[in-house]
Amino acid sequence: AIIQMIRAAIAYLQKKADEMDSSLAKSILCCLQCVVFCFEKMFKFLNKNAYIQTAIFGSSFCKSAKEAYCLIMRNAARIIAITYVSGGVVFVGKMFITTLTTGAAYLVLDQELRDELYSNIGPLFFIALSAWFISGMFMGVFDMGIATILQCFVADEEMYGDSQSMYAEGSLKNWVEDHGKSSEKRGCMD
Repeated sequence: AIIQMIRAAIAYLQKKADEMDSSLAKSILCCLQCVVFCFEKMFKFLNKNAYIQTAIFGSSFCKSAKEAYCLIMRNAARIIAITYVSGGVVFVGKMFITTLTTGAAYLVLDQELRDELYSNIGPLFFIALSAWFISGMFMGVFDMGIATILQCFVADEEMYGDSQSMYAEGSLKNWVEDHGKSSEKRGCMD
C-alpha cells in the first residue's frame, strides 16, 4: 500500500509536469515511476513467498522473508523455470475456462432467447469478461498452490538431500529435475 501511494504521488507530479510542459521533470518522473514499479513487483513476489514460508515452517514474517529470499537465490534456475511454466498453465486455464463458459452461454442464448435478443454479442461480451475475472481468481489459487508445492519440494530437498527420507514423490522429483536445473548452491546472508 505504501508503494502504491508513492506511485500515486509520482503520477500526480507527472500530471503537474505535463501542465508545466517541463520535459526534464517528465523524464525524471517517468524513470522514477519505472523504478518504483519494479520495486512494487519485487516486494509482491517476496511477500508471496514469505507467506508461503510462514505457512510451511510457522516462523515469523521477517524470518520467512529472509529464508524465502535465500531459498529462491539458491535455486533460482528451478524457480524461474517452473514459475514461467506455471504462468503459462494459468493463462491457458483462464483462456479455456473463459472460452468454454462463453461457448456454453452462446448455446443457451441461441436456443432459449433467440427471438428475444437483437444480438448475442453484448451479453456474451459481459459473460466472457466475468468468466475471465472469475477464472483469474480460481487460477490464482492454483498458481499459489504450484508455488507452495515448489517451495516445499526445494526445502525438502535441501533438508534431506537425495536420501530416501525425502517426502517428495519420485514422479514429482523426476519432473522437477527434468524442467529446472539446479543453480550452484551458494550461501545466503546469515
